[in-house]
Amino acid sequence: MVQIKKCTFEHITQSYFYKEKSVLDGCMIMQQTIKPEDVLLPFQVEAYALLFCISGELNIISDLKSYTVTPDTLFVHLPNNIIKIDCKKECTITGLILAPDYLRKNFLQWNKISPLFIQTTNIPVIDIPTKRKDEFIRTLGNIQERMKTATYSEWNREAYHAALKTFLYDIISLASDPKSLEIKDVYQSRSQDYFARFMQLVSQYCKKERKVHFYASKLCISSKYLSTIIKEVSGKTPSRWIDEVIMSEAIFLLKYSNATVQEIAFQMNFPNPSFFGKFFKRYTGFSPKYYRNNATLTIS
Repeated sequence: MVQIKKCTFEHITQSYFYKEKSVLDGCMIMQQTIKPEDVLLPFQVEAYALLFCISGELNIISDLKSYTVTPDTLFVHLPNNIIKIDCKKECTITGLILAPDYLRKNFLQWNKISPLFIQTTNIPVIDIPTKRKDEFIRTLGNIQERMKTATYSEWNREAYHAALKTFLYDIISLASDPKSLEIKDVYQSRSQDYFARFMQLVSQYCKKERKVHFYASKLCISSKYLSTIIKEVSGKTPSRWIDEVIMSEAIFLLKYSNATVQEIAFQMNFPNPSFFGKFFKRYTGFSPKYYRNNATLTIS
């Protein structure tokens, strides 16, 4: 039986595997050459990762699905996915690894950003035009340089965070553009478009509207058709996506706001705190109060 190593963001930053790396405030920029003889066991990382292949070719198995990563592509890793990396010939990768808490603390519109990251669940490999790839890699180098001076003053640190946010917004914009995905099948392209629009609507209305019918009517399609295409594209039902976005927002408020559980319940438009508590416990196994008092808990 293959042992799967579970790694937190902190474990990754302390790893001797990454020879060239810079770390600051929940963000790590690294570059690494991987050789065919390198034995990399499957591992599970509690972090986001954007990996660019500079040269060579990588095969990445993510949650039992195999993907080929070549130059001019970007691989997006989502927290807690199990991945296995192999290469047939020497390759070099560079990338950005982010602790989930970094995004929650530094992006005021996390509820809008989160669904776009989730979109890569089914399509983690994104084609990037050559000129954009070169631009992204130069930007990563610029951010890495800003890391070195970020501790000099508050303004230097703000400039570093601003540069990193701009980079992430560019990546998210590319990932959420159906044209960049180069989907050839018309039906699949249309389904992906509905999925992207559905997730954007969920991020906008989930606090008030949780019925699939509401989102189907916004998209001018039937609830049955919406359920079918969302399940085909993502492997999850629309109701599950709605609940997960609500949970993401609730967890954020419990960890980083001063609002009481009762205030959060009403802010999230639950009928009462008791209903919110049952909903939260059904998905996490914990009560909101217990989770808040033990905020380092991992939600699976």
